[in-house]
Amino acid sequence: MSQRLKVKEMVMQMYEKNLVLINILRDIAENETLGNFAPGATEAEIGRCLTDRATRRAEILGEIRQVLREENVVHRVQA
Repeated sequence: MSQRLKVKEMVMQMYEKNLVLINILRDIAENETLGNFAPGATEAEIGRCLTDRATRRAEILGEIRQVLREENVVHRVQA
């Protein structure tokens, strides 16, 4: 493979990785800035909302771990 094609492939991989990271950051922002509780919300409603946020936060952390694992594999292969 020519050097130019290698560079182009690396740039595309970096671009794709950046898109994944941007989407993860967007998910974090949306999760943490979800609307405040409605006035008069019951403790049960607030509890469900907080549980949903915590669940989504755990999912987002899983996505981040996956990206880091993939990056670690790439570095091992290149080493």
